[in-house]
Amino acid sequence: MLATEDLMKEHQLILKYIDLMERYAEFDLKEDLIAPIFFENANRFIQFIHEFADHFHHAKEEDILFRYLEVPGVLTHCNPVPQMLFEHSKAREFVRNMENAIQTKEINELTVNAGEYARLLKEHIYKEDNILYPMAERGLSDEAKSSLLKEYKETDNRLDSHAIWLKYEILCTELEQQLNVQKEAFAKSGYETRVIHEKG
Repeated sequence: MLATEDLMKEHQLILKYIDLMERYAEFDLKEDLIAPIFFENANRFIQFIHEFADHFHHAKEEDILFRYLEVPGVLTHCNPVPQMLFEHSKAREFVRNMENAIQTKEINELTVNAGEYARLLKEHIYKEDNILYPMAERGLSDEAKSSLLKEYKETDNRLDSHAIWLKYEILCTELEQQLNVQKEAFAKSGYETRVIHEKG
C-alpha cells in the first residue's frame, strides 16, 4: 500500500493549473493587452489554490501525513517537514500578494507574484514527489499506512473529494479553452491587419 499515491495525483492537477496560469500571464505580456486576460481570470486561479491546493490537498498532507512523519523513528536520516511547511507558508504569502495586486489593480505585481508562486511550487512538488514521499513510504510501517489511509478517506468524504475534483477539472478545461479562443482571435486579428496593410 502507498501512503502518498493520492497526494501525487493531486500534485498533477496543481501542476496543470500552474502551467496554465503561466501561459495566461505569458500571453498578456506577449500581446500587451488593454484588458489582460490573466488579470481578468486571476481570481479563478486563486480560488483553485485556496480550495484545492491549500484546503483540500493540505488537509491530508499537512494535517495527516506530516503528523505521521513527525513520529520518532519514521524519518531516520533527516526531517524535511519543517522546510516543506516553510515553503507552504511562502506560497501563501505569494498568493496574498496576488490578491492585493488584484485589489489595487497592479497588473505587473500580480504577474510577478504569480511567477514566483509557480516557480516555488514546481520546485516544492518535485522535492515532495522525489524526496519526501519516498522517505515516507520507506519509513512508515504498514500499520501506520493503513491508519493514515483511513484518515485520508475520512477527509475525502468530509470535503467531498469527488465534487471538488470534478469542479476543478471542469474549470481547468474552461480556462484552457478560453485561452485558446483568445490566441486564435489575436492570430486572426494579426492576419487581417497584415492583409489590410498589404492591400493599402
